[in-house]
Amino acid sequence: MQKLTSLTVLRAVAAITVIFFHIMSPTGHTFGEFGVDIFFVISGFVIALVLDNPELTTQRFLADRIARIVPLYWVLTFGVFAGALVAPALLNSTTADPGNLLKSLFFIPYRKESGQIFPMLFVGWTLNYEMLFYAATAVSLVLVRRHRLLFTSVVILAIFCAAKASRSHGVFAAFYTNERMFEFPLGFVAYRFWKFGIPIKPTLAGCIALAAYAWMAFINWHDLSNAPLLFYGLPAFVLIVSTLSLESAMGSGPMTRAAIFIGNASYAIYLSHPYCVEAARKLLPGAINGFDPTAPLGVILTMIVATAMGAALYQFVDWPLHRRARRLLHRAPTVAPRRAPLAQACRPGTITRREPAGRVPVNEDAH
Repeated sequence: MQKLTSLTVLRAVAAITVIFFHIMSPTGHTFGEFGVDIFFVISGFVIALVLDNPELTTQRFLADRIARIVPLYWVLTFGVFAGALVAPALLNSTTADPGNLLKSLFFIPYRKESGQIFPMLFVGWTLNYEMLFYAATAVSLVLVRRHRLLFTSVVILAIFCAAKASRSHGVFAAFYTNERMFEFPLGFVAYRFWKFGIPIKPTLAGCIALAAYAWMAFINWHDLSNAPLLFYGLPAFVLIVSTLSLESAMGSGPMTRAAIFIGNASYAIYLSHPYCVEAARKLLPGAINGFDPTAPLGVILTMIVATAMGAALYQFVDWPLHRRARRLLHRAPTVAPRRAPLAQACRPGTITRREPAGRVPVNEDAH
């Protein structure tokens, strides 16, 4: 069955972009933060597609989302906690605090010792927003039968407005007044564009996609924006809509298959790459004389290792955990999607319901 390989490839681009950002962030002159915005808009698109199934239940939706997000995140969060116990000097602002561990595991925002609102595995801050988004979607599944996308968007807006109106300086007000929350509804709009088949010729779509990415990179590199929704969210929306128009132009050669596999592994790559980046930054300079992770060769090597580690983690840990978690949460034997060989670059968790005529399924991951 055909899949939306264009979005899978875009997930690969977003994951590698975020790796570059974290490698270069100590220099204060980098780009790549906007990879998160791309992931958020893709997440909105995927959930819109999931909600377009009239047979979807709240229980199944939450079970699938928890099975997809929680297992690997918990494994890697416990890894950070263990690192804080055994070698605290290797961590910047994380201590082995059991209370903070519980908050991290259950997606509750809190301020770390540095004063920043991050969980133990710091990239997990995006998952705190993802879980809020899933909760809002679950509310729409319970309360309404039609216009669920609109209702979910209203719930997100209500949370944002309530946090804003509180005029509090607390963690929850600070965290839930981030305008990136509205990038999920932008994904809904992108889904509507795709569903109704608004055509863009592949050549024009490719130019628009490159321009949108270049715009975000330019803004990020020069640190010109403190309005991520306007300068990253909207261009990410344009990037995704134009990328979807490239679906027919996607080839099947080795480079495409490799990009698809990296896109399939993007969640594992995203969560695990801080381990590689921090190891390159703190361990390798002492082991390899003159090694600089921010030099061109160091950046390339770190990106390759981080991508390879994430891909292996996906193949041997993430996917098996996902499959078992789905079986457990659905409380009945289910036929799991068959994992294809690496060469075929198939993705687990693909939506298997029958799609409307002329439509193809898309992988149901944000990362």
